[in-house]
Amino acid sequence: MSDFKTMSQDLVAGLGLTYEPVGVTLYREGDPIPAEPPFTRENLKSYCQALALAGKGRTLLLAKEQMGCKLGTSVLGFEAEMEAFLDDGVLEKYGVGLYGTEAASAATILNSTYLEQGKTRAALIAPLVTFREVPQVVVFTADSEQVMWLLYAVNYDRGGRMDLPQSGGALGGCADITAMPLLQGVPNVTFLGLGCRLKSALAPCHLMLGVPGKALAALHQHILDMAKPIAMLKNARTGGK
Repeated sequence: MSDFKTMSQDLVAGLGLTYEPVGVTLYREGDPIPAEPPFTRENLKSYCQALALAGKGRTLLLAKEQMGCKLGTSVLGFEAEMEAFLDDGVLEKYGVGLYGTEAASAATILNSTYLEQGKTRAALIAPLVTFREVPQVVVFTADSEQVMWLLYAVNYDRGGRMDLPQSGGALGGCADITAMPLLQGVPNVTFLGLGCRLKSALAPCHLMLGVPGKALAALHQHILDMAKPIAMLKNARTGGK
């Protein structure tokens, strides 16, 4: 049994996850793209939808043409010329009534976290159990209590206040929990946004959390270390039965 399979099984069982942990690796200019799996030909609605599908067992190797959401491909570095897409995104968010002014919408979109534009060629988004090497980012789709335990786990050794920057209700899956962990090496949570939820079809209770791949082994161990308090809460809720 691979380490990643063991980790995934422990995390699913320990936290009662509905969605499997998902690994994400972005292939940039100069990186060899694996021969397997083949590129997905299905056109998806968004990167967030790909994360949700992978959490249910799908293995997806995606080029930008299959990722649907141009704001997402802009954030993840697929787009060489992204200004027009970002302008469209500003108008889209403002036009549906999410912001009181176009300036507020623009501030949300333009001040988000972006990978270097035009350098990403493909994204492997797949269940953690399928990986042979550490993915760049590991994403959890989880309810609020499960996110609580994951945050305890990532803060287990350091303690103290956690800074969890938010994109402001847009670009959550791509910017907050993928680009930021990649660029800054920090974990983060997203409450997602209207477009993210429409396209991923997640239940209202679900959030997403992303951690750098290098932090996965420690997170896994810390969830195991917290078996007692996890069981304490579970038993209190069920009356000790």
